Amino acid sequence: MAFVEVIRRSMRPEEWTDLRYSWIKRSLIKTKYEITDLKIRDAFQTGENEYTYTSDYRPLRTGDMYFSPDGTVFIQGHALIPEELKGKEIWFTLHTAAEMIVKINGRYAGGIDPNRDRILVNPWLDENSSELFIEIEGYNRSKPDDERNPDAIASRGCRQIFEGAYLAEINQPLLSLFYDLTILLDIAKSSHFDEDYRVFLNRELNHALNLVDFDTWEGVETALSYIETHIYQNTDFCSSGNVALVGHSHLDIAYYWRRIHVVHKNARTILIQMRLMDQYPDFKYAHTQPYTYELLAEYYPELFKELKEKIHSGQFEPVGAMYVEPDCNIPAAESLIRQCLYGQLYYREAFGITVDNAWLPDVFGNSWILPQILKKSGVDYFVSNKMSTWNDTNRFPHNNFLWKGIDGTRIYACVPPTHFITWNMPSQIQENWDAYQDKETGGQTLSMFGYGDGGSGVTEEMVELMHRFDKLSIMPKTEHMRADEFLHRNLKENNQLETWDGELYLEMHRGTFTTKAVLKDYNRRLETKMRAAELLCVLRMKKGKEYPAKELRSCYKKLLLNQFHDILPGSHIQPVFCDAIQDYEALEQRLDAVIGSAGSLFFNTLNKKRRELSFIPSPDGAFRRRNVKGYFTHTYADPLSPVRVSPCSGKADWFTVSPQDNGLTVNTPLYEIHFQTDGSISSLYDKSLNREWVKGGFNKLHLYQDTPGMYDAWDILPNYKDVEYSFTVEYPLHLQNADGETAEFACILSTPGKKSSWAVMVRLFLSSPVIEVEHIVDWNEKHRLAKAEFSCNVLSRELVCDTSAGYIKRETHTNTSWQKARFEVCHHKWCDFSEESGGIALINENKYGVGIEENGMSLSLLRANIRPDIQSDIGHHDFCYAILPHKGSAVSAGINDRALEYNHPVIQADEEAPGWDFGELYLQAVKLSEDGRYVIFRLSEQDGRRGTLKLPWTMTVMNLLEDAEGETDTLCYTPFELITLGLPVKDYLGGK
Repeated sequence: MAFVEVIRRSMRPEEWTDLRYSWIKRSLIKTKYEITDLKIRDAFQTGENEYTYTSDYRPLRTGDMYFSPDGTVFIQGHALIPEELKGKEIWFTLHTAAEMIVKINGRYAGGIDPNRDRILVNPWLDENSSELFIEIEGYNRSKPDDERNPDAIASRGCRQIFEGAYLAEINQPLLSLFYDLTILLDIAKSSHFDEDYRVFLNRELNHALNLVDFDTWEGVETALSYIETHIYQNTDFCSSGNVALVGHSHLDIAYYWRRIHVVHKNARTILIQMRLMDQYPDFKYAHTQPYTYELLAEYYPELFKELKEKIHSGQFEPVGAMYVEPDCNIPAAESLIRQCLYGQLYYREAFGITVDNAWLPDVFGNSWILPQILKKSGVDYFVSNKMSTWNDTNRFPHNNFLWKGIDGTRIYACVPPTHFITWNMPSQIQENWDAYQDKETGGQTLSMFGYGDGGSGVTEEMVELMHRFDKLSIMPKTEHMRADEFLHRNLKENNQLETWDGELYLEMHRGTFTTKAVLKDYNRRLETKMRAAELLCVLRMKKGKEYPAKELRSCYKKLLLNQFHDILPGSHIQPVFCDAIQDYEALEQRLDAVIGSAGSLFFNTLNKKRRELSFIPSPDGAFRRRNVKGYFTHTYADPLSPVRVSPCSGKADWFTVSPQDNGLTVNTPLYEIHFQTDGSISSLYDKSLNREWVKGGFNKLHLYQDTPGMYDAWDILPNYKDVEYSFTVEYPLHLQNADGETAEFACILSTPGKKSSWAVMVRLFLSSPVIEVEHIVDWNEKHRLAKAEFSCNVLSRELVCDTSAGYIKRETHTNTSWQKARFEVCHHKWCDFSEESGGIALINENKYGVGIEENGMSLSLLRANIRPDIQSDIGHHDFCYAILPHKGSAVSAGINDRALEYNHPVIQADEEAPGWDFGELYLQAVKLSEDGRYVIFRLSEQDGRRGTLKLPWTMTVMNLLEDAEGETDTLCYTPFELITLGLPVKDYLGGK
């Protein structure tokens, strides 16, 4: 007999309970009165609190269409309190998919958004008056703040139907029953709880709801009493666990919205949380990013004044020492230092506090250099969620632990076991405890609650649920607290914590090292120009010029702002990209104006003697590099000194070219190279070392299908090599230009269908082993990844990668799942694949993603994703990198110094810094201290060596916040140490 599936058509008891719950949810308003005197004005935001109005005020009535994508509306209205509501608790209600800040009688009353639809009116009533004047500023977009909330998804839309605004009375007993049912039904539906308890709950909830008349709402109090007696007081079912609950809202500075919209989002979020604090005196909330506090102070000074009172009371907690929540892979060490410096200085100036935590819940992995930077910036605790919830291969083994940095610095770290956005449901709390891996050693586990991404935060419902948790024996013990209380209580001086030594690599979002290549190019170049500008301005102080502290600080903050973790990584919509480019263009103009271009000499900004060739811009130059005419020459400039430059003399007869069937053979004094027609190298014979460097594709372009799925801009999948497309050689490699130092070869390729044109130029030099490659690309692809392969005739099991403050070694084999997952990693100026006798260094000026291969590396050049920006990376690209074969290891060959030269060109300026000798340490930054009293010297040990250095002067030893910690005239430094020294301005100007 065939099997016949039986389909149940009658309602199960659990469904009957759900149906009655939905009736209660729809009936919370006891009585309401429509506000009919409303008018609306449409606008689009054009700047921070700047608008272009597209209409005059017009009447707004229920049923009208209102809002537009990314549009703003201003609504005004008048109302009288009905006699029936006088003396009662009155609520303003409005259901919308938009985000609204509401003022009542000229005062900020609260916020409305998809996660909440009512505001208490009584505190804003004028004495002896029944009149209300309502003002609303609303912003709308098609994607809600957070799509995890089912109610928010149901309330989305670019255009909306106005459902009316009302003054209402809430049925408080029914609301209390609704909260009881919300918490209990969540448990009843969750597999995280004991099945017998869930059966018990379903039975008892049915009994309780049978006491209610759903026509008259009689029996609600009886049902509440039944739940109290039969469920809350039941202790037959017990659980274990101890969970700390911290209110929080993640606020992306830009993402699916532009940065200008965050002014409103931030104010709405803070306002909502402060009103919850008024309603619930025990409620505490943590808000990160000093930049957001700056915005509030500038555009909402009334709210900022109230915020300071809430901070003083301890309810509102500033967290996160960094200026914004930056990407923690791509910014260089000095940028991460400035994130802490300007973030902490703002907290000190505005609130008189130094925050001791870095709060980075959503960043895409964390560089190994961070612990030292944080510790020396007054930060003892680090919080970041993604490794525990987003890894695609391995489960990160700790939640509460110690993180050991590249230099040996340890800081306390918390990687909570669940997402940073929750709505404080029992199932989420139980899931957190179940996933917590340090139950025996780590103390409490951290559960953040509050809607986020675009702000919004904690709701009244979340607080009400929290107040009921202690009544349920089936739940873990919960405790609502401040973030710093959790960190201090559970991590501080906890000698049982395990240690993680290494980078916090996120096994996901590997594409963010490459997406939006133009942003990465600007970031590297502007980091370099910021260093040069500050250095030159300090030198010019000797000539009586004023240090432009305000301008340089403003420039740095703009750079830091665009390092936010959804801007610089490229995970954003097209308007965000346009804003960033506009910022970068303006910032580069400002820095160029500070740096200047006067003088007949060129200044070496490095405290290292230059040994490699430099490209000198010149209208008479024979070469064009990155669309700038100039020439290549050796400057041999001394550290921090000027030099006169001129083109190399001699004839272009130092090399020979022999055509072959499939390319060219080029002989130089250093190499014999066989080029393929597409610019790749099939043989690179080193005459000085008497060895072949190539084994497989070398400088070989590959075009792969790149379809990572939902997180298009974020991810590169392990199987990206499964589908590859061939380049077509449109014009084979040929000699294009040459002089007494440089020989330039070029070819032109195209992608399938001739969608993209790709020119490759290879430059060889008479007196340098560097081989420079330039790519000029008109990129018009979709779902493609372009890489350059470098398979080396080298036996090594490690790829050494620059971190910008030292190096990290990464295994090239795949013995374990951890190594397999690290197939694409972030590096900075260089990576190196070497054996004991020598190797290949790959030096770049704007590329961060590198693939780890068994026989070398592959440099990620361009991506072409379409979500969330369908235009991502389409357009013109021009970038260079250098191949440097060398003897010995990367350290013994001085690869880091060569990479610094490649990224820090000489600058046309008649400046000099005599006497600034810091030995082998890298002079990472020179600036005026933020208080104007010291010249700050930031030194970095980048080769993993110990040493002693006699300083030019007796100097003040400082932390990264420029607090004095002592004096010394001799440094004893350790591997990868960051050192900050201060010289009093009066001593500097006085001749020291």
